[in-house]
Amino acid sequence: MNINILSSLTSVTDRENRLTIGTHNGIFHADEVVACAILCLLNFTMSVQILRTRDLKMLSQCDICVDVGGGNFDHHQAGFHKTRENGIKYASAGLIWKCYGRQLISLFLDKYFPKAYDIDIDAVFKNFDKSFIAPVDCEDNGIEATHCSSFISSFLPLWFNNKQSDFDNRFKKALITTISVLEETLKTTIGKEISKNIIENNWKNRDYFHNGILEIPSQTIMWLETVININASTKMNKINFVIFPYPNGGWAAQCVPPSLKNKYGKRIPFPRNWAGQTDKLPELSTIDGATFCHNGCFFVRASTKKAVIEMCNIAFSKSFSVYALLMKAMSFISAIPCGES
Repeated sequence: MNINILSSLTSVTDRENRLTIGTHNGIFHADEVVACAILCLLNFTMSVQILRTRDLKMLSQCDICVDVGGGNFDHHQAGFHKTRENGIKYASAGLIWKCYGRQLISLFLDKYFPKAYDIDIDAVFKNFDKSFIAPVDCEDNGIEATHCSSFISSFLPLWFNNKQSDFDNRFKKALITTISVLEETLKTTIGKEISKNIIENNWKNRDYFHNGILEIPSQTIMWLETVININASTKMNKINFVIFPYPNGGWAAQCVPPSLKNKYGKRIPFPRNWAGQTDKLPELSTIDGATFCHNGCFFVRASTKKAVIEMCNIAFSKSFSVYALLMKAMSFISAIPCGES
């Protein structure tokens, strides 16, 4: 992506291959940097030049202006009162996202995801606005907010560097970093929505789900929240383990936590005597092909899918046996007559 930062402009030619964005000069903030990043990603095939000025005559020659100039994407103009349904006021990042966000999501689907996944684009749009864009708008409107673009202020020149060129150079560095962060975060948000559909479909398919064991395509698919939500919504067919092909070969399994609040917990752990074992694990587990168990007893590896399923089944059986013994002990204790007082 070819990006140039300008402090002045005489005329704009070759508009077919170049996008000219206008924004204000001087101190920059997260909202206009994020807004420019969205536009750069949306027009990644074009040469982009960003004019940083408050000269209205020069700004009028730009293809689009953000955070300056009094147009559709300037929230500083008198009488501006646009807010989201939840009451959060728009700044330039939100205004650009509101107009172009769905278009960028569609572009990313075509560019980064190999299959024609059927997803709810509006859900991705709203989730990304809530998590990434709206907090930036809040900050620019004087409301304290934590967001993943807070690093942008660290790119401002130090107090003894006050030339416009210093601000322009640092703006470009901040913008390039923001483009990368926004790109990866939006890809992740889209991937999360796709993952939800894949996990739910696999759970409903007996080729992928049986005896509390759910097969997923990869360890990196975002399964945790969806699996926990499935378990919370059903009394039967709860998921105790997820299994997946391991990148270095073989298969792996991970225990499902009981809740998001206790996401490091385990509904059913792997046996304690497996903890940290590698070479001795086949003997301890009685499973040929068992290769590793994490010290925390929440993750195991095996050379084959069959072996890793057997490891999950043994963990379930041992856990069920312990549960049955506890119930029997409690029943025995409750049957003991209480002594007279």
